[in-house]
Amino acid sequence: MKITNLILSNDGHTGIRILTLSGIAWLPLVLLTLIEGNFITDDITIPFVKDVVPYIRGLVIIPLLVMADNVIEPMITRIVRYLRVSGIVPESEQERLNNAVNRMAYLMNIKWIQIIIVILAILVSWLLRTDYVDMWKEEKVTSWALHLVNGEVHETMAGLWFLLVTSPLVSFLFYRWIWRFIAWTMFLYRVSRLKLELYASHTDLAGGLGIFGGGQSLFGILFMVMAAMISSQLANNLLYEGEHLVDIRLIVMVFIIMSVIVIEAPLLFFTRKLFKLKRVALAEYGALQHQISGDFHHHWITDESKKLVDSMQPSAMADYSAVYEIVSNMRIVPLNPKVIIVLAVILMLPFLPLALTEQSFWDVLKMIGDSVL
Repeated sequence: MKITNLILSNDGHTGIRILTLSGIAWLPLVLLTLIEGNFITDDITIPFVKDVVPYIRGLVIIPLLVMADNVIEPMITRIVRYLRVSGIVPESEQERLNNAVNRMAYLMNIKWIQIIIVILAILVSWLLRTDYVDMWKEEKVTSWALHLVNGEVHETMAGLWFLLVTSPLVSFLFYRWIWRFIAWTMFLYRVSRLKLELYASHTDLAGGLGIFGGGQSLFGILFMVMAAMISSQLANNLLYEGEHLVDIRLIVMVFIIMSVIVIEAPLLFFTRKLFKLKRVALAEYGALQHQISGDFHHHWITDESKKLVDSMQPSAMADYSAVYEIVSNMRIVPLNPKVIIVLAVILMLPFLPLALTEQSFWDVLKMIGDSVL
């Protein structure tokens, strides 16, 4: 299996891809720090065993990004198939839909974009190197990744591997999916410009577009990766730079709020269509409701010649009421509000271990127990 296939392919060899990529990113760091004596030691501030950043990047973020291929790509395939066979996109618009699908596929796999992402990944890795150097020079925080040579701070062998392999690899996988998120967003915009056959009485409460809400939320895995990156860096700040949980609380809250907004914002492309659909449907179904209510009243109040059990009108009235309730509850954004809460909780998870930097695990459990009881 070629290394490019390991990085780019979604061919079902998920376990092999995770083991290989995580091994390339993390295992050499262990071996090199053992050779250099920086794996576990009291001679430096941050030995390898105490630095959460390489562990998170190599053993958490890479598996998540590889699994994203198996989660998001099938979702995209399902939605495209749904648009083609459900009748939401009429025959007259199928050619424009195919053009949008082909454009999305082209953007997601275009070669020169991949090259730009590689360059960007290397640049970001260099900026991370600068952060370690600044910690050394300003905070006197020594690290497994750096050492002094003639009074100058340079990378150790492990530091070079992290700088040239681990960090760029993780960044490339991450930025590749961020670009795919952008390409998917452009696809949603093109779909929203099609003449869609939507019905306010659809039981998904989104005119038939409810599938987009569930699918869009799967991109939360990318922002969970970002949360893990931020959390690992904040952990180092708490442990070695003297910051406190209260100092980072606002950062975490703003990140979670902004992430949920960015994830779900593309669904707003459909708001105009759904708002118009609901407004027209409420007027039409409202007029029909008045007619049905009038017929029902005249039949059962004015004309008492028939018994209730001999007519289907009560059943029809109940069916109509159920349909009208669906129309009334229709959302102008194809998103279940409960999904927002679930997303916020998921994005909070990578930050929870930060509480253990100032309190023990048992103290945290005791605090939770006291608040519950």
